[in-house]
Amino acid sequence: MLAAIALGGAACALASDRLDRDTRPTGGAPAVAKPDDKAQPTPKYTTETLRGRVVWMAEALRRRYGIDTDDDAAHASAALETAGGELYPLVKDFRGRGFWLDPRLHELDLELVVRRYKGSPAVQVVRVYTLRQGRRHELDYWCDICAIPMYELKACECCQGPTRLRERLVEAP
Repeated sequence: MLAAIALGGAACALASDRLDRDTRPTGGAPAVAKPDDKAQPTPKYTTETLRGRVVWMAEALRRRYGIDTDDDAAHASAALETAGGELYPLVKDFRGRGFWLDPRLHELDLELVVRRYKGSPAVQVVRVYTLRQGRRHELDYWCDICAIPMYELKACECCQGPTRLRERLVEAP
């Protein structure tokens, strides 16, 4: 019995090695793809500007479609909801995390510069602007002591002091 198990393991190792060998290029040199002069590289993402308000996805699904989610999903996913009713789920990374941490951001009319990846409904936040009286203001968190911007509500990464939500008017070019 032990011999069968040992042989079975060896057979799996041999099969795995065979698969590895079968996918390697033959002739000793690695296969090199030749570039097609006419082919344009497909961009990994597109950069877009979207306007709306950030909402909790669970709340928007309930309000718009009557979909009830589990209680623990209430604040699991944030999305930008446009005036036209489209929902764009936000990626929770260093730039989007602020929407999970600061409830004040859900009360603002926003313009987000985002990256949209082909095949994904989620968008990655690149820049955040508030819209007030038809004018754009760049939004970040600011440490008055260290004079550095941050992108989420937390203590300053440098001095550990307080930060404040800052809006700076962006002049039209």
